[in-house]
Amino acid sequence: MNSYPIALFLMVNAHPIALFLILNSHPIALFLMVNSHRIALFLMVNSHPIALFLVVNSHPIALFLIVKSHHIALFLMVNSHPIAHFLMVNSHPIAHFLMVNSHPIALFLVVNSNLIALFLIVNSHPIALSDVNSHPIALSHGELSPHRSFL
Repeated sequence: MNSYPIALFLMVNAHPIALFLILNSHPIALFLMVNSHRIALFLMVNSHPIALFLVVNSHPIALFLIVKSHHIALFLMVNSHPIAHFLMVNSHPIAHFLMVNSHPIALFLVVNSNLIALFLIVNSHPIALSDVNSHPIALSHGELSPHRSFL
């Protein structure tokens, strides 16, 4: 192994998880360390259990989000938001698409755990999806206003 500063720092300071990953040549962990991905390294060094589980087990969606640093998705994952984590880990395509593309209404529903609305959206209920596409009646209620601050 080369003397890359971050890897060397982790080895010299004997961080048990990082050292375990380095010594066992885990390819994703080595890729993240060698390329100095700050968010991934922060999560690994600080032993965030969900992030470490996803990184070590090579969950493709989670790794895509970590490597691409999608801030909202990472925020939800790092803070263990149960609905967001469930949707990501189970790779629901509609929910994942809405979250990755920062659809404001969908993100509002996910962050605020509006279970019925989220259930309808995730299951492609046509009325719920029409609301997501800025149905004027739905937006007139104000609850789903696109001007609201979501995080």
